[in-house]
Amino acid sequence: MDKLVYLTLLIFGLMISIPGQSQNLIDKGNRLFEKKDYENALKALLDANAADDADVNFKIGMCYLYLETKSKSLPYLEKAFNAKSNISEDIHYYLGMAYQNNHQYSKAREHYEEFRSKNKKLYELATEKIFECEIGDSLTRKPIRAVITNVGAGVNSSFNEYSPLVSSDGQTMIFTSNRSTDDYKIKSGTNFEDIYIVRKAGSSWGTPEKISPNINIKFNDAAASLSPDGKTLFLYYEDGAGDIYTSHLEGSDWTKPEPLSKTINTPLFWETSACISADGQKLFFASNRPGGKGELDIWVSTLDAKGNWAKPTNLGSAINTPGNEDSPFIHPDGVTLYFSSDGLPSMGSNDIYKSEFKDGKWQKPVNLGYPINSIEYDGFFSISEDKKTGYYSTLRAEGMGSADIYTITFLPPAKEEKEPVLLASTEPAVQQPKVEEPKVIEQPKTKEPKVVEKPKEEPPVVIKEEPKVVVVTPPPAVTQPVAETKTPEPAATEFVDPIIEVHKANKVVTLLKGKVIDETTAQPLAATISLVDNITNKVITKINSNPQTGDFELIIPHGGNYGVATERQGYLFNSINFNLPQFAEYQEIDTHIIMVKAEIGSKVVLKNIFFDIGKSDLKPESIAEVENIKELLIINPQLSVQINGHTDNTGNAETNKALSLRRASAVVSYLIEHGINASRLTAKGYGSERPIVSNDDESEGRAINRRTEIEIIDAKG
Repeated sequence: MDKLVYLTLLIFGLMISIPGQSQNLIDKGNRLFEKKDYENALKALLDANAADDADVNFKIGMCYLYLETKSKSLPYLEKAFNAKSNISEDIHYYLGMAYQNNHQYSKAREHYEEFRSKNKKLYELATEKIFECEIGDSLTRKPIRAVITNVGAGVNSSFNEYSPLVSSDGQTMIFTSNRSTDDYKIKSGTNFEDIYIVRKAGSSWGTPEKISPNINIKFNDAAASLSPDGKTLFLYYEDGAGDIYTSHLEGSDWTKPEPLSKTINTPLFWETSACISADGQKLFFASNRPGGKGELDIWVSTLDAKGNWAKPTNLGSAINTPGNEDSPFIHPDGVTLYFSSDGLPSMGSNDIYKSEFKDGKWQKPVNLGYPINSIEYDGFFSISEDKKTGYYSTLRAEGMGSADIYTITFLPPAKEEKEPVLLASTEPAVQQPKVEEPKVIEQPKTKEPKVVEKPKEEPPVVIKEEPKVVVVTPPPAVTQPVAETKTPEPAATEFVDPIIEVHKANKVVTLLKGKVIDETTAQPLAATISLVDNITNKVITKINSNPQTGDFELIIPHGGNYGVATERQGYLFNSINFNLPQFAEYQEIDTHIIMVKAEIGSKVVLKNIFFDIGKSDLKPESIAEVENIKELLIINPQLSVQINGHTDNTGNAETNKALSLRRASAVVSYLIEHGINASRLTAKGYGSERPIVSNDDESEGRAINRRTEIEIIDAKG
């Protein structure tokens, strides 16, 4: 009898405790989900064993979308949707992502189209995802003949491994990883990247070890490429904004890395990766310096007769897009370029492409196809001289954890089978301008190698943050300093036109924010920033940057032509132009406003000087900018300046030179007519002799080269 009572009480207790334990796990999972700890939230929610709870299934599905194994999200999101179709206003977007990650493109398109029909503000985002499905469907229907193999646990780990550089004999690999056994570093995100080397042991890879104490430093360092002879390593160091260095193999050890020249590395911009041609004469590298087509672009520099790298040239619109192009690899044949891009039509995130140099120009890039490319990140590709074996880094659900290194064995085409070729157009998938709305949905972060990051990721959900664009006015080098009397910098009276607040409330503004810094030292500066309506020549906003940090925020209303002038005593003013349509979407722009000291040889581009095509009469919109020049000369009576006129290379060279001189003279004439002594002013026309960027088939490049500059030529007074 006692045993029967005991068993009854035990069963009754279990009936009470099991639901209680399940609810505790659900509560724990919900708390972790809200804290964005998706890995532990997933574990708790799965352990809750609440298979019929729609909310639990939805959050399990969302956790998988936030993590690497996105394909596992599908059954849970399906179950949640079937039980509770209104479980989230964005459920169709999430289901679209889940089906897309499982290569069920027809169903993915159905959900994206449903999402698009109910979210007019996110029309472009949904259309872009539908376009990805069309590309993915096309590529997966005709996979290329290749075997993709994870190189194994000897090399890969639960951390990021990428940038595999394999010697020509295939026996040695150099790669980058942020692996660590230090729990504190892992949790604090300070498990920085190091470069490793591993050698073949029979048919498999041995145990990796750090390449050399001469190379690995405290912070991030990453392998970029290896010279054909295996004796020069190009690597990325977090120096400045990030630069390219080289190390040489001497005996059995690598030398301390040295930076490439200043024609390659820039003090304020990002150089992420580089690759040298087999003959050692050309260096291809990625950078987000000014004069590019978007974010990271691929550039090339040629070795001159003195053994120095010449001024680099942008590879142009055939290769570069408004997005990111990174990790270039030039094949030993010297004419086949492989690279990663998130700006060309892809299956989802970064895909790998190749382009050949024919008839003096780069051809349209070709997507390497499925299964090499995937919905996740694919990059850092290299290939053997016979083009039969490739290596790259990719995120796969079946991988060891984060990004892993894979080998590709290319198979010969099957009989009567043509290899599919997808030409990657640089035209946007949607005709409307690609500007993102302020989003209400949170974006799961895809874990990518850090040096890739700036490669843009394609997340499984809508972006919450506003798009950020880097806008910098790059000044040339300063030569001869001028004696400067240091005086306290007066703070200008700040004001904002009331119409700005109206535009801001309606979200029809651009938020320009960032820092004002010195061109030489990069130190923050206190400066006065004015927003001028170029049509009315009225100053509608005047603010001061923070004197300690240089930070500022400036609201620019849409529907006008505006000039942003930044001024500080002892410096040339900085000029930026914004011509914004009335119905442009809200956006944020991050920028460094770079101030050039008023010294002999200093010059800046005047972004708000305007002329009609083929004419030399100053347009009314130019008056505020020319008035800024006048004020500069009145405040600094010791300065004499030259106004330089430049054109692009279209048309007759002599005609262009004459036009550029007339335009420079028009600025000088205005200044003389308004009280500036003619002896302090000179006009010079250069025509197309001094381009900043290439004019070849680049309308954007030609627009940059058509410019007016102010240059200080004397400071004696």
